[in-house]
Amino acid sequence: MKQTDKRVTLQDIADACGTSASTVSRVLNNSVLTTEDKRELVLETAERLGYRKRNIRKQQSRAILNIVLFLPETRSASVNLFYDINEFIKGLYQGFDDVKANVIVRINQSDDKGLHHKKLGDVDACIFSFTTPKPSLVKRIRERGIPLLLVNRYAPRHDSVIYDSEQAMGILVERMVAKARQRVHKVVHLCYIGFPPVAYVDNERRNGLAHACARFGIPFDVESDVYEFQSIQDIPHGFTHTLHEKGYNAIVCFNDYVAIDIYNDGIRCGYSFPKDFFLTGYDDSSALELIDRRIDTIRFDTHRLGLESAKVLKRRIIGRLDKPVHIRLDCDYVSGDTL
Repeated sequence: MKQTDKRVTLQDIADACGTSASTVSRVLNNSVLTTEDKRELVLETAERLGYRKRNIRKQQSRAILNIVLFLPETRSASVNLFYDINEFIKGLYQGFDDVKANVIVRINQSDDKGLHHKKLGDVDACIFSFTTPKPSLVKRIRERGIPLLLVNRYAPRHDSVIYDSEQAMGILVERMVAKARQRVHKVVHLCYIGFPPVAYVDNERRNGLAHACARFGIPFDVESDVYEFQSIQDIPHGFTHTLHEKGYNAIVCFNDYVAIDIYNDGIRCGYSFPKDFFLTGYDDSSALELIDRRIDTIRFDTHRLGLESAKVLKRRIIGRLDKPVHIRLDCDYVSGDTL
């Protein structure tokens, strides 16, 4: 029977559960320092007694937030090269501004061990950066009422901060069309070199390219005009010659590392960029400085992703937002010598 004559206290719940008020407090504040059985008992008892947590607004100047940052688990060195995690974390701290944040880094594993650590304390939010959380882990996070934010991924039920792949590909295709028009006889016939180990991002960029091509009237088939490789080392020597024989004169690559390999292969085969091929990368990697010609690319700013992610979480935790926030950032084009 619910108690309605007075406010239900933590001690009331503790007495009904046969536990301590401190344990009840840890459960109600999303601490990981409790067993699942104890957690379920406390939550069920709190609901039965009619407990209502006081909606105390955290003060920005005094709040200390515990943010668990989940990063991708991968054994592929090439995947780890794609993102500057240090810049992302710097962006996080800058975005929280006057709110103190304690960022705890965990690996996104096949289980939820990253959320169970006795030194973790109460969790105010979880960020999955460049990785997709397992459904079982999402369930446990939601059960605890912990905000969840995805970076470079999108899900309608969670906060997300991503770059707009379709807008980015639109920039590249528009540049190709403009360059082709300067050569009266040239018609753009392009292909996409994908990288399925990063499946979500690969699909986003490939589909963004397809939409951009449709918008500009450029023929592109997501089946026959797409070439996928599990690693950069799998791209065969002489591959650009194969593409030339198939009539392609424009190559859009998943990222700059793939583009560099294609560029070097093309040079070995005797081709010239952009005379024989238009070539574009993606991410604006520092590795582009290692070759003799700058490849046209799209800037993927991890610092900005961190900055915007922190701003969203600050509004979520301090401002008590109750609806998902989806931030889609526009991309910047970085001019090179291959278009």
